[in-house]
Amino acid sequence: MHYRWSTFDDLSAARLYELLGFRQSVFIVEQASAFQDLDGRDPFCWHLSARDRPGGELLGYARCCGPRDDAPAFIGRFVVAPAARGRGLGRRLVAESLRQVTLHHPHVDVVLSAQLHLQPFYAGFGFRTEGESYDDGGIEHVTMRLRTIPVEAAA
Repeated sequence: MHYRWSTFDDLSAARLYELLGFRQSVFIVEQASAFQDLDGRDPFCWHLSARDRPGGELLGYARCCGPRDDAPAFIGRFVVAPAARGRGLGRRLVAESLRQVTLHHPHVDVVLSAQLHLQPFYAGFGFRTEGESYDDGGIEHVTMRLRTIPVEAAA
């Protein structure tokens, strides 16, 4: 598997179109969820593409962003192509996203918005549920947080 991180500005129009189409094919079409995928965060994120080989078929995607203003770092928009499911790619996308955030922003909490049925999956990485579930595009979600060492304690 070939993984590649790109900033928004590094993405060509064709590559961005490919990534956004990939996200929509799963989140909006496959899951029949009418939600605002283009949420204004993409320009501030790193975008991870997972391909079978350099320049090959897009099999996975994720995005992550360091902390901004008073918001913690976040990871999300995990997508695995139907043909690549069941082989651990989702786990590798989450692990790589956590590695990317902590590489650039050590000692910060990381949050994500998890579909309710995926709580145990993310809990396996140390994420804990915060608050009640909520509807996002017709699918129940919950906010989850991975707590890290406070900056003051690490100094």
